Amino acid sequence: MDAATSTDGGRRALRGRAAETVERLLDAGLEVLCEQGFEQLSMREVCRRAGVTHATAYGYFSAKEHLVSEIYWRRVRAWCETPLADGTPLERLDAVFAELAALSAAEPELSIAASAAVLSRDPDVGRVRTRIGAAMSARTRRAAGDYPADVLTALDIAVSGAMVQAGMGYFSYPEMANRLSSIARLVLRP
Repeated sequence: MDAATSTDGGRRALRGRAAETVERLLDAGLEVLCEQGFEQLSMREVCRRAGVTHATAYGYFSAKEHLVSEIYWRRVRAWCETPLADGTPLERLDAVFAELAALSAAEPELSIAASAAVLSRDPDVGRVRTRIGAAMSARTRRAAGDYPADVLTALDIAVSGAMVQAGMGYFSYPEMANRLSSIARLVLRP
């Protein structure tokens, strides 16, 4: 589904002007996030910049965590729709991990905020988190090819753990890609 039919977060179906309102909220949310960081992000400021009331905004997004998760989901979804690189499973995984690092490094404030936001217990965030995880897993699994389920699960866990650790600043996104490539070599070993 696209923005014209649903927020993908379980709140309000979107058509016409509603979709435009959501886009304004998402754009304003990213703008405020990049300027002020996640801790200082306020829905009040997002609403002011988007030109909507709080009631309108909360009809679409339950909290700032939901808003940030939705912004991040849209980036992940676009990335997952790009074709995979050619090559061996390890070459494809190297490319996927490098792309993920580039995606994350391109908007570091969003990536850092998403690391915190997606861990929210908010049910709307939970639905977005599930879509993000499923999309990333599907892309990793397509790149890996035909391996046993436990090997693919190990890659899924490695990716999610690396994303959280990079988002917490334990290492850079390019280093995250390198670490994931090393893990892939270990788990895909014949």
